[in-house]
Amino acid sequence: MTQKRKSVRKILLVPDVPGWAFDHHARDMMAMTSNRVQLDLKYQNQVKMEDINRYDIIYPMAVIMAHSLYHKGIPLNKLAAGITSERQFRFFLNKNHQFTDKFSTFFKGLRAVNTASDEFVERYSHYRPIHKTRVGVNTHLFKPTTHRKENDHFTIGWVGSSKENELKGYKIVEKALTGLPVNLEIRTKTDHFVSRKEMIKFYQRLDCFICASRSEHIPLPVLEAASCGVPIISTKVGIVPELIHSYKNGIIVDRNPSAFRKAVQFLMHNHEERKRMAHRIRETIENNWSWEVCWKEWEEFFLTI
Repeated sequence: MTQKRKSVRKILLVPDVPGWAFDHHARDMMAMTSNRVQLDLKYQNQVKMEDINRYDIIYPMAVIMAHSLYHKGIPLNKLAAGITSERQFRFFLNKNHQFTDKFSTFFKGLRAVNTASDEFVERYSHYRPIHKTRVGVNTHLFKPTTHRKENDHFTIGWVGSSKENELKGYKIVEKALTGLPVNLEIRTKTDHFVSRKEMIKFYQRLDCFICASRSEHIPLPVLEAASCGVPIISTKVGIVPELIHSYKNGIIVDRNPSAFRKAVQFLMHNHEERKRMAHRIRETIENNWSWEVCWKEWEEFFLTI
């Protein structure tokens, strides 16, 4: 008697544009092997109505993208999507900062919604069930360099939009570092944009990486810097409380300049402890946050929704 072959679930991943975070995320997942899930990719402007019949699930990488596809005719029972930031909801809130009735109906009607952090699961689960699926990092790309040179000045990295100060906290970082003998390197999506390959080199030459955000989904630069063996100083946002044990493999601080300054000075004056943190955070990533580990959660998500 021949054994019946298990069916393969076909998933269409939908990033917004080529070469940015969602695109990298989708392609990293597609590099994982599975005999139960088939992943294909189309960008948002390439999705057609006939894709409804080609795929079991259409997965835009963000809820706001699913909202756009829904208004182009893709039915809700085909759409699953991710909560990747609070900013994507800013146009769909009422005066009480809750979803409008119309958007709430759309959000509750999606086939499934997932997110990477406990913070966002807790924040949005009163609307509907939210699946927890950690976003991994490509540890084969984002890794410590084997020939790192000591910097002339203690070098700190920061990634984000300096124009979104209330959310990203660039002014907090600037104030924290005023008068310290440090070099602040920043990368943004516009003025200081570099390729993914160059971002790896950027992380590898840092002495520490700072995240001063008020709210985040992950944040991805923290994962990438950590995977490169860079000690992290961060606010308690996104996955940070799950990733970092303060003063063991990184430092979690309150969101004010004096707290960041104190943490930076600790790393500046404790070279051996900084080296230990660098080793521990890379080890944490390899054991818990590589795509090889996190993909299992995504595979289960796609199979059970």
